[in-house]
Amino acid sequence: MIPLDPHIDNLRRELDALLELLAEESAALAIGNADRLAELTDTRNRLADHIGGHWAELARRLDLPADIGLPALRARAFGGLPPTPAWQAMEQRVHEAARLNQVNARLIEEQMRRTQAAMQVLQSASSSRGLYGADGRVTDFFNVNRRIDSA
Repeated sequence: MIPLDPHIDNLRRELDALLELLAEESAALAIGNADRLAELTDTRNRLADHIGGHWAELARRLDLPADIGLPALRARAFGGLPPTPAWQAMEQRVHEAARLNQVNARLIEEQMRRTQAAMQVLQSASSSRGLYGADGRVTDFFNVNRRIDSA
């Protein structure tokens, strides 16, 4: 059997960093902090590259293609034997990262939905010539045919 624990430990450390980043991303999404999201995106891209490199190295050591999935990687690494504790810890982090990523995707979708709704309201308001009156209703402020003495 090929000794994999050092490669698995490297991957686990990178996954730990990704989990922290995904939690920060969730918090930034929840409060709508776009500036923080931009910073996190750069870091996330770098982490994804590192994780991809570790994954590819692990797959290469097992004579598998770099885009192989987790079940096939586990099957090649351990055959029918139970995975090592290091593998189990790494696999747990992979699943948690996938879960957090899905949660963040839903938060992004919701934020986009709210933003699109707000844009529609603003576009509608800008295309009409009316203004809001004291009673909250749209009034045709620029109606030049309206007489001042009429109610």
